[in-house]
Amino acid sequence: MGIASTLMYKTIGIAGLSFATYDALGKAAVFSKVGEQTATADTFESTIAAKRTMSTSSGTTNVMQSKVAEFRSSNPIIPFVGKFKGYMKGFLQSAGENIIPIVFSGMALAGGQKARKAGAIGLGGYSIYMVLKEGFGIGKTTPVD
Repeated sequence: MGIASTLMYKTIGIAGLSFATYDALGKAAVFSKVGEQTATADTFESTIAAKRTMSTSSGTTNVMQSKVAEFRSSNPIIPFVGKFKGYMKGFLQSAGENIIPIVFSGMALAGGQKARKAGAIGLGGYSIYMVLKEGFGIGKTTPVD
């Protein structure tokens, strides 16, 4: 019974971590796109504002501002940094939201025999709770209420 139960608990732990990771990666992908778009829009806005507000009427300054604006709007680093920041924000936010199943999964994977059992039971109970709450709406408050 020892090896079979250990294998069962570890399988449950791997399944729980897989679901949490899948959720985190999905949210990270969405947030990375938003982060990229936000960074690009912010750069565009500040570039246009800097280009349209000249502090001097110099033609040389106008040419320089145009070149800098062109460089800033075609710079690939700014959208990449925004994408990375958005990805990390989405991943960490989802990991924070899923801390309970992550902890139970970790217990089922790496704990001693009693901790594995407690983690597997906790993960099962939490899964049932989420199905009842999110699937059937039991105990869920709506914005209308």
